[in-house]
Amino acid sequence: MVAKKISTSDKQAICKKLITLLKKRYSATLPKYDRPVLETILHAICLENTTNSQADEVFDTLLAGFHDLNEIRVSTISELESVFKPVDDAEWRAYRIRSVLQYVFDKEYCFDLDSLKKKTLEQAQKQLTRTKTLTPFVINHTLQVVLGSHVLPVDEKILNATKWIGLLSVDESIETASDNLKSSVRKADVPLFSHLLRCLSTDEELAADFNLLKNPLPEEGVELTQAANRLEAMFAKPLSKQKKRVTKKKASAKTKKTKASVKKKVPAKRVKTAAKKTAKKTVKKTVKKATRKTVSAKKTATKKKVTKKKPTTKKKK
Repeated sequence: MVAKKISTSDKQAICKKLITLLKKRYSATLPKYDRPVLETILHAICLENTTNSQADEVFDTLLAGFHDLNEIRVSTISELESVFKPVDDAEWRAYRIRSVLQYVFDKEYCFDLDSLKKKTLEQAQKQLTRTKTLTPFVINHTLQVVLGSHVLPVDEKILNATKWIGLLSVDESIETASDNLKSSVRKADVPLFSHLLRCLSTDEELAADFNLLKNPLPEEGVELTQAANRLEAMFAKPLSKQKKRVTKKKASAKTKKTKASVKKKVPAKRVKTAAKKTAKKTVKKTVKKATRKTVSAKKTATKKKVTKKKPTTKKKK
């Protein structure tokens, strides 16, 4: 069964329902993105495929651990890598941070990119794409935060979540995902929907559900019209909880088997011990009987031997 094609207005209506549903599970308070342009880019590198809180923590550690951005630029990858230990791809993040700073310094001779705010979307996009180490997510996140553009930043985790929902096709790539998503969401809803998608895609309880390598989607995709119902069902019974229940059931089954085997073995031991006890009792009884007989026989024998002496009477003279 091939997934039905849905009009743009219907997609926007479905996304509106999804926003309402996601707001019940996650906070609707948007994170504050009020940094300078260059720091926004650096923070986006920290934010990719992780939560806002983790990204803030790593970014603050980065700025606090070095004197300034120039010291970060001249530091080694191993020195920067230690900052990114709480998140995945520490080495890759460290390399991109240093590369961005090096590129900006070589191009501008300073660490200031705020001139990007005065440019159009197309001009800003061209300028950002010149930096080879910037991923599509970092570029689109910067455009959305700095210029308020109608773009949805998509990293690998958000890509898997949107595929699972049905907003994107199963074979969608990270390079084209943002362009194909933006028509599904009204411009006014983009910041909130982006935030909620991040919360959904980085939810540890749902990690197994969005792992499309272990749990692949059907080749024809999924129905977007059923997205809200499928999300509610997943929230109620995520795969992580289902696996725990299965392991618990297996463990209880094993314990039951061991108990049953013990129960089966116990009666045999009891029978043996009971037989031994009865044998001991019979031996004791026979011994007692034998001793009684011997004692009675001895008594009769002594009685026979011992005779009473008759009293002697004296003769009268």
